[in-house]
Amino acid sequence: MEEWIVVGTIYRTHGLRGDVKVYPLTDSPRRFLDLIDVVIKDRSGRRCDATIDRVRFQNDRVILHFEGKDSADTVAPYLQGQILVHRSQAVPLPEGRYYFADIIGLSVFTEAGQCLGEVTDILETGSNEVYVVSQGGKEILIPAIRDVIRDVDLEGGRLVIHVMEGLLG
Repeated sequence: MEEWIVVGTIYRTHGLRGDVKVYPLTDSPRRFLDLIDVVIKDRSGRRCDATIDRVRFQNDRVILHFEGKDSADTVAPYLQGQILVHRSQAVPLPEGRYYFADIIGLSVFTEAGQCLGEVTDILETGSNEVYVVSQGGKEILIPAIRDVIRDVDLEGGRLVIHVMEGLLG
């Protein structure tokens, strides 16, 4: 299980004083008020420690300032990066809810035992998430709804789905 949880994506600078706009990847964007020490993972996968010293909100976005980053140039390397927190800092989820990091990498099986591949990405559609399942260069889109998802076994690394008519093509 991944030790780090993505809680937001930095998508642009805000002003000239080093603030950044963040698309929150959490059900509760106000959780950023409680965050101080985070890790920024840039586009190349490099990670660096950062300290949040100011948080504001603008509509459904979060505006952050990192300690010691006082100009747009100093935060430029963070753009398109992910904000990570250690799993120990993660907000506990209700039963039946999972972090994306827990779902990505699971092997997907039908109720009949056929392996369809591995979850490689999750798309957010607004109404429900869609799991992207890849195997041998082919992708299958699986809606993350109760009628389809039958069992999530994080310890076993398996996701079992019910194949509704038309789901597999």
